[in-house]
Amino acid sequence: MPSRIFLGALGIAGAALTAACSDGVTSTRSTPVTIDGRIPAFAARTPTSRDILPTGKGLDVATDPSPPPRTRNRIEYHPGGPIIPDVQNTYFIWYGSWPSTDPVRSNFQIVMADLASNLCDRPYTDMFRAYTNPDGRAPRGCMFFAGSGVDAFSHGPTLSDADVADVIANQVFTSQMPLDPSGIYFVMASPEIAESSGFGTSYCGWHGRTTILGFMVHFAFIGWPGRAPTNCAPNGDGPNGNASADAAASHFVALWADMVTDPNYDAWFDKLGLEVADKCVWTYGTTYTAPNGKAANVHLGYRDFLLQQLWVPTKSGGACGLHP
Repeated sequence: MPSRIFLGALGIAGAALTAACSDGVTSTRSTPVTIDGRIPAFAARTPTSRDILPTGKGLDVATDPSPPPRTRNRIEYHPGGPIIPDVQNTYFIWYGSWPSTDPVRSNFQIVMADLASNLCDRPYTDMFRAYTNPDGRAPRGCMFFAGSGVDAFSHGPTLSDADVADVIANQVFTSQMPLDPSGIYFVMASPEIAESSGFGTSYCGWHGRTTILGFMVHFAFIGWPGRAPTNCAPNGDGPNGNASADAAASHFVALWADMVTDPNYDAWFDKLGLEVADKCVWTYGTTYTAPNGKAANVHLGYRDFLLQQLWVPTKSGGACGLHP
């Protein structure tokens, strides 16, 4: 397994930043996890004193006592910022302890794999197509579940942001995962795993990027929602009967939406640095009753899910929704 010294030579880095805007709204989340040592910047538009740059950690906790005014500002495209079009290969890295004999964890893995296998050209993901670049290209709203790997505590029970990126790099270096610059990697943590930058207290998941062997790779981290049930799994058991899996499903699609519309923190976001999913976190729109009696709002494959709404832009501003 490669040493952290070797990975550090690739430019893994982190920093902290407290950003505030002139109307008194303050962000205390950490600087975007670029990992390649660069702070994101606008290509054609200089941020004003009221702008807060995205951090990738806008997936807020449910009990934030002072949440940002999520729907106040319209979401805007910042010229030069890339989006991720086409179909993304999606990889899961199961970090920590994932014994097949544990029915809750095994069910979690099955639910997440089923979700990733059925997100393609559905009304829910059609919302992604509103977020075009200057060439008129937009995220396809489609992924291909390309496989998974296991990492049994290579970095211990507490991960830093840089550790999460290192986990992905180690999977590539040990040939458990392909190096796929067009893919998206999700590090999924077992119940034992903590994330030192604020999982469960300031965010429920985050997305970042790292450079591996000269290629930019995009990834996300999702902690076990049951570690912070009030903040990250407040609905309890959902339509799949697994509180952590049902909550993680919503976090997963939210992070995917943020990544494909704002992969480098310089494309689609509002003045407070909120990305497409951040603006609608913990809202679900119209629901129906799933076979197990729980609330659901989206049917994918043979499963029902309760997925958060996404921001749907309009000429007058926009609103949270479940379809365009």
